[in-house]
Amino acid sequence: MQQTATDSAGGSSAAILVLLVIGLLVIIGIGVKLYDLKRKREVEAVHLQARVSDALMREADLINLAVTPTASVPWWSGTPARLEVTGRVPEPQMREQVLRLVEREAKQVRSDVTVVDRLQVDAAIHRAA
Repeated sequence: MQQTATDSAGGSSAAILVLLVIGLLVIIGIGVKLYDLKRKREVEAVHLQARVSDALMREADLINLAVTPTASVPWWSGTPARLEVTGRVPEPQMREQVLRLVEREAKQVRSDVTVVDRLQVDAAIHRAA
């Protein structure tokens, strides 16, 4: 009878060990998937930001402005990307021109982009240029 108790205790220990190893593998797998998702979202954000920055540099009227687009793409699919546009422009018309260009370029990369306008109109820029 004593040998049966020892055998069942050894079997329980082995089963617990197997379950711990499986649990650890599941946790590692989830971590790898989350890291991969984070990396993909960062790549999407960099692509969006680069595309808009390139478009701003191609426009002759806007090339000398210090306008910076900053993109972020959330982890959850179905949530819109966010593109924050910061900087200073000399007049309201140029602000509208920048925002139209940013919106157009961003929509070519992703249809669900929210553009956040942080542009400031500063007439002193026009005089300095």
